[in-house]
Amino acid sequence: MTIARKELVDSHSPGFYHCTTRCVRRAFLCGVNEETGKDYSHRKDWIERRIQELSTLFSIDIYAYTVMSNHYHIVLHLDPLAPLQWSNDEVAERWLAIYPSKTDIKRALRKEAILNSPETLALYRQRLGSLSWFMSRLNEPLAKLSNQEDDCNGKFWQSRYISQALLDEGAVLSCMAYVDLNPVRAKITQKLEESHHTSIKQRLQNITDDKSLVKTLLPVSGSVKQITQNISNRDYINLVEWAGKAIVHPNKASIPKEAQSVLERLNLQSNHWLTQLQSLESRYCRVIGPVELIRQRAKKLYRRCLHGISSAKQLYS
Repeated sequence: MTIARKELVDSHSPGFYHCTTRCVRRAFLCGVNEETGKDYSHRKDWIERRIQELSTLFSIDIYAYTVMSNHYHIVLHLDPLAPLQWSNDEVAERWLAIYPSKTDIKRALRKEAILNSPETLALYRQRLGSLSWFMSRLNEPLAKLSNQEDDCNGKFWQSRYISQALLDEGAVLSCMAYVDLNPVRAKITQKLEESHHTSIKQRLQNITDDKSLVKTLLPVSGSVKQITQNISNRDYINLVEWAGKAIVHPNKASIPKEAQSVLERLNLQSNHWLTQLQSLESRYCRVIGPVELIRQRAKKLYRRCLHGISSAKQLYS
């Protein structure tokens, strides 16, 4: 039985989510189409910039992302309550940045209309804290531009988007690593610094000295930035680097002590963690986390159980 997206995404409490959108066509979303030889690489740049831009307008922080040839992944933190603290002027400015006007005069008139309508302000506050609206503003413009470029019409995305709730820090960290290692698993590259259009490459570029290495892991972009992960940049990069080497050279890359200590602190079993990192998304249904939290979420959704219990029993100590 399917679960409504509004039941999965808590509109009243902050939370972490993993979102995926896949192209419906056989042709590539981005990169070079092997059949036609046409290059769509510019779309990867477009969607990467769009993710970062929208995260500064919605109450969302981006922790990991990767843009592949026919799909993309995002790990984000949503705070639906943050817009309640924004001023009326800030709400209007953010909304007008999401839906820009063609002229300054029209923009001024629209802003005045928004500020003079309490109902409209309340509606836009709710939307600025909505995951569905964020994903809509990310997907819809790209679909229109791509259809124009391909000189066709019709459905571009396979679905609106697929989301998974990440129930604890271990689930968030595992999903971040899963997303960052997409190009490595796809055998596009063996090096993190060559994983183009990923958050891990952006993190590596932001590391300028030892001080930045020991800082706490923060979002790569966003407008809230209240939540941090209880792990340093160094430990996360070392963990992902070891996992990438272990994927490329199975049974040859021994786990560093620092990475082992991180997994132990999060109550994750290193051997099963690496195995599940190959197919984390498909091992769980709409939630990723320890057994007890999955069962609690199932009870909240009036379900007897949710897919992923057996995987969670292996992943968590």
